[in-house]
Amino acid sequence: MNQYKQYYHFPRENWRELEISKDQILTQEELERIRGLNDRISLSDIAEIYLPLVKLIAIQYHEAIFIHGEKMEYLKKKEDRPPFIIALAGSVAVGKSTTARVLKLMLDRWFSKTREVELVTTDGFLYPNVELERRGIMNKKGFPESYDKKKFMDFLIDLKNNKKNVEVPLYSHLTYDVLKETRKLANPDIVIVEGINVLQADSDQIFFPSDFFDFSIYLDAAEEDIKRWYLERFFMLRETAFQDESSYFHKYSAYSDQKADAYAREVWDTINGPNLKENIEHTKYRADLLLHKGSNHLISDVYLRR
Repeated sequence: MNQYKQYYHFPRENWRELEISKDQILTQEELERIRGLNDRISLSDIAEIYLPLVKLIAIQYHEAIFIHGEKMEYLKKKEDRPPFIIALAGSVAVGKSTTARVLKLMLDRWFSKTREVELVTTDGFLYPNVELERRGIMNKKGFPESYDKKKFMDFLIDLKNNKKNVEVPLYSHLTYDVLKETRKLANPDIVIVEGINVLQADSDQIFFPSDFFDFSIYLDAAEEDIKRWYLERFFMLRETAFQDESSYFHKYSAYSDQKADAYAREVWDTINGPNLKENIEHTKYRADLLLHKGSNHLISDVYLRR
């Protein structure tokens, strides 16, 4: 079965023709601030890939606003439309965080900051390390069973019920754990929800996260490329964030190159790789749009659901 039959396929050179702007969207300095550690996103990506994508999202957003207005008029009700939720999924190390930050910044610009755009990562919905240890699944962190699914679903339900000041749990990559602090989403118009698990669906659930998404994106790449990017990122972190004595991974900063390489490969082969194959990769066919990266980190193809 050809899973891509349900999608329009746009090679990069065709996709970029959909929305051409002579104006500079972002500056190089802005891009550097939001770019991931080893992500090679460029200003040409912004103009050729993300600008057409943001225009498409804006079309979907305005359509949702119109339909909601027509529905409320017909039902003789007065309710504000709930936030427009964009899901962004993909493997560890594929560049989701950078893509999410780019989308947020560009949507802010597109709507001239007349719409409140929020970004939420699902890392905060992981169980705390102490709970993962209690359950004996610390080595399964990132797998479906390591997330507090009820908490995540309650969050999405609250958003779609127009609840104000919805609390978002926070996560620290320094301590590798969920924080006690939370933040509140006051009254967002658009919420980007980024995480490896956002398109997953468990058979024991009545609702799936995808039931609450207005638009979903999967960031795709070949596994051998993602593994290489993961290893590159690990070594870059070893020279930067891991040097901090308060980092959960501080001890790895003292590893020899050979020992560090062996450890990183073991983590991929026993955790990240199996999780990608078993729980993440197949969810891409639930997405409305697929962004496929080539081995050079550049997006080469776009697939849009028909």
